[in-house]
Amino acid sequence: MLSDAQLLRVRIKRWTLLLGVLQVTVGCLIGFIPASAIQWYRGLVMAHIEFTANGVLMVAFGFLATEMTLSAGALWAWFALLQIGTWTNGAAGLVAALQGSSSPLMPSINELFPPPGGTANALVDGLLKTCGVTITAALLLTLWGLARRLRQAADA
Repeated sequence: MLSDAQLLRVRIKRWTLLLGVLQVTVGCLIGFIPASAIQWYRGLVMAHIEFTANGVLMVAFGFLATEMTLSAGALWAWFALLQIGTWTNGAAGLVAALQGSSSPLMPSINELFPPPGGTANALVDGLLKTCGVTITAALLLTLWGLARRLRQAADA
């Protein structure tokens, strides 16, 4: 029989895998949106790439959920941070595509493919900043949980 901690890790693993595959699916479906339906095509390309890449990242991290030693609270925080970080990345591209404007955090794409509405979209900027902070926090929690698991194995 699984302990409460093991059961929680298994549940979070399953949800992370499911939501990761859903995110890849959303990224693929976004690829069907015609360029004529949005204001800035490069934002749509960004959304497609980010949703699919971050979905794959989430699937990979799903397999790590049962390999980490984190408290229940830390595991829930890890799950939430991973979800928020991966989904906001693609959402930033989708908002940019629909509104035709981007963020100063995207200098290369802005230079090569200037958005018609400019580069000062506060929502796109906020989504990208949220993504950066939450994914970094999820990565740090992952490293901490894996290191704790390794330390436990070495002590056993």
